[in-house]
Amino acid sequence: MTTRARDREFPEPEDEPESELDWDEVVDIICVGADPGPTAQAISGVRCGRRVLAVLRPQTWDVDTAAYIAEMTADLTLPETCVHIPFTRARPAESDPARGRVIDTFRGAHLRDWAALCWTSPFGVLYTDPFGIDTTPMITDDGLRIEAAVVGPYPPGQSLADWLAAHARDHDVQPDPGVALQRLIIEYGRVAGAELTTSSGPLLVRALDGVALPTLPAETAAAQPDLGAVDLEVAIVGRPAGRFGHVELLGRVGVVEGE
Repeated sequence: MTTRARDREFPEPEDEPESELDWDEVVDIICVGADPGPTAQAISGVRCGRRVLAVLRPQTWDVDTAAYIAEMTADLTLPETCVHIPFTRARPAESDPARGRVIDTFRGAHLRDWAALCWTSPFGVLYTDPFGIDTTPMITDDGLRIEAAVVGPYPPGQSLADWLAAHARDHDVQPDPGVALQRLIIEYGRVAGAELTTSSGPLLVRALDGVALPTLPAETAAAQPDLGAVDLEVAIVGRPAGRFGHVELLGRVGVVEGE
C-alpha cells in the first residue's frame, strides 16, 4: 500500500529528474517484504514524511535483482548467521566535526564487515541508495560512528516481529497481498525504481530515494536478549556512506561534553 505523507504532493513531471520510462507511479521509497529491515524502513519513512510503497518480496529473485544483489555482496566475507536481536548503546554526536577537529578516517574494511553482518542477519536491509530517511549521528560505547533512525520506543516482553507488525498497521505500510516485486529497474547506472506484479498487470513505480531490500528471511529470526529494565528504542542503524542497515534495540546515553 502506498502512503502519501500528509500535506505533501507528488512532484510535477517537470520537477522530476529525466527518465526515459513512462512510470505509472512515483514514490520516495519502495520497501520489499514484511521482514524486520524493510518494515522498520517503511515505518521510519512515513514518520519522516516520505511517500512509501510496501510490497511483497518474491519467492525467488529475478535475474536483474539477483545480479544487483550479487554485485553489492560480491566481496563480503560472510560471518556465521546470528538470529539474536542486537543491542547497541550510543550517545548523540555532532553531524559535522567542530572546527579544528580531525574528521574520522574512512575505513572500507569496517564497512565491508558491517555489510556482511547485515546481509547474514534477519534484521538487515540493503539500500539501493544510502538510507533515504532522516537519521541521527551517534557514537557507540565502542567509539564507532553510526547513523540511527529511531522507529519508536520498545516495550519489554513483546516480540520485535509483533511490535513491527503493529506499527506497520498503525502507519498503513503493510505490503498489499496482491502486489509483489517483479524486478528492479536500473537507469543511468542506478536503481531508479521497480516493476511490480499486480492483479491488474505490471506496474512501473519510480523510487526517488531508492529501494529497501530484505536480507535473510525473517522466519529465521528468533532469540531476544534479556536486557532487564533498560529503556529501549527500535532503530535502524547504519554506517556513514554505507548501503546496509540493521534493526537494533538502541539504549541511549547522555550527551558527553565536547562531543
